[in-house]
Amino acid sequence: MTLQVSWPTANARRLQRHALLRPGASGTDPGETAAVICGAHAQVLSAAELSIALRIEGATRATVRRALWDEYSLIKTYGPRGTVHLLAVDDLPIWTAALSAIPHRSPFPDGVRLTPEQQEKIVAAIGHALEDAEMTIDELDQAVVGRVGAWAGDRVMPAFQELWRDGARLSAWLVTAACCASARTGVVASPTPVPGAGSVDSSLRRKPKPLPR
Repeated sequence: MTLQVSWPTANARRLQRHALLRPGASGTDPGETAAVICGAHAQVLSAAELSIALRIEGATRATVRRALWDEYSLIKTYGPRGTVHLLAVDDLPIWTAALSAIPHRSPFPDGVRLTPEQQEKIVAAIGHALEDAEMTIDELDQAVVGRVGAWAGDRVMPAFQELWRDGARLSAWLVTAACCASARTGVVASPTPVPGAGSVDSSLRRKPKPLPR
């Protein structure tokens, strides 16, 4: 028998599962909420704090900040669409494996996009730079340029009436290197071990988290 579902019913179900009709119970871990919604967009961090907090009864932005900076059930890093998100820390292996498996080719011509060899050098340089240090993105830029050469800092990609580095690749590097935000400066990249990352197949087989009903 085919189940007939109207658009209003489908929309209501989606809102319900995203805890937008009725928020989750008071005391729900913000990390659990982030897992349910596949991460909260955090290019503007306050927006992500609000996005998660409004889905939990009695939660505030401070609740989400504690989960991120003190309790470590959330992590700030590059996620879906290559943009900054708050993700559930337990889901980081899944995101790392899945995002690193997405085929990507820069639409820009030779001389603008990075070669595979250049990308490998930059990923290695990120790992070395963050072995025993926490750095802001600007500090990390300088460290990478110092390790691999000035070409890594060339601004050659047209974007927003300026020239950027190959930003689409930058997001992939940071995910691959498992760089996550630290509380020291807010936009710091710091290394975090990623247990179990690597196999997309094992990630897809992992039991999904239950959704709120």
